[in-house]
Amino acid sequence: MSIAASGAPSTTRSGKIGLAQHGVIPTDIRLTGAAISPGSLIRSVLLGTVFLLLWISFVPFPDLTLPPEIAEQGSAVNQIGYSLLFVVLAAWCIVHEPGRLLPLLRPALVAVLLWLAVSVAASWDPWLSARRLIFTLVTMSIAAILLLLPRNVRHFGDVLAAAVLIVLAISYYGVFFKPDLAIHQPADFSEPELAGDWRGVFGHKNDASAAMVLFVFIGLFVMRLRRVAVGLLIVALSVIFLIFTHSKTSIVMLPLTLAVAAILPRIRRPFVGVAFALAVAIGFIVFSVGSIYIEPIRNFLNATMSDPSFTGRTDIWEFAISRLAQHPIVGYGFAAFWNTPEVIYGMKESWANTASHAHNGYLDLAITIGIPGALLVVVWLIVIPILDFYRCPHDPAAAPLETLFLRVCLFAAFASCFESRLLQEGTSELFLFTAVFGLRLLSVSRAAR
Repeated sequence: MSIAASGAPSTTRSGKIGLAQHGVIPTDIRLTGAAISPGSLIRSVLLGTVFLLLWISFVPFPDLTLPPEIAEQGSAVNQIGYSLLFVVLAAWCIVHEPGRLLPLLRPALVAVLLWLAVSVAASWDPWLSARRLIFTLVTMSIAAILLLLPRNVRHFGDVLAAAVLIVLAISYYGVFFKPDLAIHQPADFSEPELAGDWRGVFGHKNDASAAMVLFVFIGLFVMRLRRVAVGLLIVALSVIFLIFTHSKTSIVMLPLTLAVAAILPRIRRPFVGVAFALAVAIGFIVFSVGSIYIEPIRNFLNATMSDPSFTGRTDIWEFAISRLAQHPIVGYGFAAFWNTPEVIYGMKESWANTASHAHNGYLDLAITIGIPGALLVVVWLIVIPILDFYRCPHDPAAAPLETLFLRVCLFAAFASCFESRLLQEGTSELFLFTAVFGLRLLSVSRAAR
């Protein structure tokens, strides 16, 4: 299969439309296109802008010494900025065959969106849930349109590599020349105990560490596109930065994700592959959250770990589960539990009421949109993308892209056992949506071959 330099889809020997017809990145890495045209330049600028704003945000190097009320203004700036970016991308999409994204509107996504609408209606703060759902929908839309922008995989990889190197350069600049804004300090308003942990341009070391893991995946992806030196540089800089964030979750989940992503293609039956990936995630949940209630596991962790509370997470999990038991079906409302006055001032029986999230993505989903909603999201963001990976063509040209997207989905699944990586505002959410949508469109392309 090949795609013309102009971006128009060509036909395969069977006469069927090639991959670009479905809106995903053309996978022939040999094609570099003609000389740079205004259209190609616009694509590159839009693509690079999305990536840079994804990681740098509209409020880089946030001052963590400010109280939450002032820091929250930065969130508003991000929301307005992303909304304006969406308007620009939507305008571009309207004149570039938006129908190519129709395969994304699958039953699983429709079911998730309908359930989120129910959770907004049932929320104890419907206005807050509605605003955050709108922002999530904007993020999803940007992630989908992003797949229309690259001319081919090489173009996608080049722009992505350039954006990552810029983010790394700015983050390292901050660490060495603006350490008060790029490294957690004892004077931070909250979590002064993180002093010394690198965060770079990001607002928290956990956001920085998750981004560094994604950067490692991107570096490996770039290497497979025959940009070996650039890819190695990205991997090296990202790993060093990751180590100095001191984020145990990301440091452990990086090699685990790479290992599982290498094993899955060797498992021939898709449902066995899904079961294997889910078993890894469930195992972490049983040995972490399960330690609260299962005495043999608790005794084992007490005997083998210096901190069996997982840095105080067990208190947060116990608090969240006790509250989930009171609203197990629809939860408390989409993104409307943590940091709300009802929790901070009305649930003082534990210090955990001041936590910013549950430090477990699955528990966060359940407490905000209910257990049924959480299951729907897991199916859409984890189960179906793995099945899509098995349905992908797996030809040499598409393989690097498929592997990149698979690694992103697996990392979200595993890291969510200790952090909140599913449907949470953050640097990894948009790229996760892109990976999910990308695997869907790549899998659809197989039918067109």
